[in-house]
Amino acid sequence: MNKFALFIILAMVLTLVIACGGISTNVTSNNPNTVKLEGQSFATSSITISKGSTITFLDDPNNGALHILVIGQDGQQESEQGAPDFGGAAGQRVDIGDTWTTPPWNTAGTYHVACTVHPAMNLTVTVKG
Repeated sequence: MNKFALFIILAMVLTLVIACGGISTNVTSNNPNTVKLEGQSFATSSITISKGSTITFLDDPNNGALHILVIGQDGQQESEQGAPDFGGAAGQRVDIGDTWTTPPWNTAGTYHVACTVHPAMNLTVTVKG
């Protein structure tokens, strides 16, 4: 590839980045029930939410990792009656810098969220009626 073609490609990429508002590593969520995923752990081990609420999982863009979230514990998907659907055994994939918001938690009770990639990642969700 000659230098001129390389220059044109770089100029086009730079123009695209500027036109799209730049590259952001500051991923945020407006959901008050946000749980940050940091490396191989949840930022908190438990969360209490109101019935009908959702939870947003935010994978830290600077210290994140691939996570596959399931209803269950210790990296294993386990059915918990009343918990929202996370995609069954396949789970919900959350990549570095991504956010994912659960369906509403419509049944009061205590539930568990785990990461199949990092079995030590466990979150207890308490849904208040």
